[in-house]
Amino acid sequence: MSDQRPFIPMVSPQVDEPDAIAAQIADVLRSGRLSNGGPLAEGFERAIAAFLGVQEAVAVSNGAVAISLAIEAAAVRRGKAILPAFTFIATLNAAVHAGFEPVFCDIDPETWTLDPGHLRRLLAEHGATLVLPVNVFGVPPDLAAIAREARGAGAAVIYDNAHGMGTETASREAEALLTATTYSLHATKVLVAAEGGVVVSPDREVSAAMRRLRNHGLAQPLSASVPGMNAKLDELRAALALSSLRRLPEALARRRTYLDRLRAALSRHPQLYRTQRIPPGVNPNGQNLGVGLIDAPIDDVIAAFARRGVEARRYFYPPLHALDCSPAGLVLPNTDRLCAGQVCLPLHGRMSEETLERVEAAIHGVAEELEARRLSARSSRPALLGAT
Repeated sequence: MSDQRPFIPMVSPQVDEPDAIAAQIADVLRSGRLSNGGPLAEGFERAIAAFLGVQEAVAVSNGAVAISLAIEAAAVRRGKAILPAFTFIATLNAAVHAGFEPVFCDIDPETWTLDPGHLRRLLAEHGATLVLPVNVFGVPPDLAAIAREARGAGAAVIYDNAHGMGTETASREAEALLTATTYSLHATKVLVAAEGGVVVSPDREVSAAMRRLRNHGLAQPLSASVPGMNAKLDELRAALALSSLRRLPEALARRRTYLDRLRAALSRHPQLYRTQRIPPGVNPNGQNLGVGLIDAPIDDVIAAFARRGVEARRYFYPPLHALDCSPAGLVLPNTDRLCAGQVCLPLHGRMSEETLERVEAAIHGVAEELEARRLSARSSRPALLGAT
């Protein structure tokens, strides 16, 4: 019998104090300054740069275009781009539309992020000019190892950190080795602007180029303009981004508490669930709660959670190398194994005690249900064999 209470979705975009934000947006509408580098967009750039601990940040219209702009601004030589197949299609889109041939890299079987060892082999084989590592569910890849391999091969590194706003690492030395880092401010992310993105680069010339390119490529004098795109963050979304940023420390603290609590519930059932490994020195932001399944039919697990009123959703599925548009026959063992049995469970910016208890109860109930099925199947085998 299905749970009759409200269904708990995997993601639930939430905005604190919507009435106050609506009032500020009304002020923006009355001001007549809605876009083109308004005071709120410029204020957000200064505030997010301070939060990230960088000299400057460039705000853009979304996280996908952030990757494209970073590629163009850094003038990365066209060729092959190495990226994980376990990522959202936006990473692939940016590479392909920029004129790169994608090469898919396997992932680490425990962190689910790009595998530096496989990257080394692919760089030697393909001579790629661009590497696109990805933050997965708030857990960063081994950026230091990736940057070393890429620099040794003469490849640029643009870090798709769409999931990583607020994730903390013990060392930030690798950031100086990256060409650029991009963030998403989508409604489903930790920092919400409805739609929006941020790019940071240790190279001020790259940042300056991005500012020109996001504004149609216009320059002074105008005769120096180049082809660009319209990728500005407007004042309406900048208002929402600033409000979200002011409350981000509290939101991160809540998400981390929820993440630890739900991972603890999962850890009680190692026969069914395995959680993503968090590397030493990493304090993830609680973007998503990824769960690997052990010898359990994924459709049965999804259905069992749904009966309890909890969404379990496949994420980054299908992997990009399995898309019809990708060359057939590529095998990525770790990616394939994970995607055959991986879901995300609800993890929101604000969750009531009742909601948390329901998710915990579903974690335990699904594990107990599937374990009972396994025991029943095992006990029936001797009888069936005897009957023959």
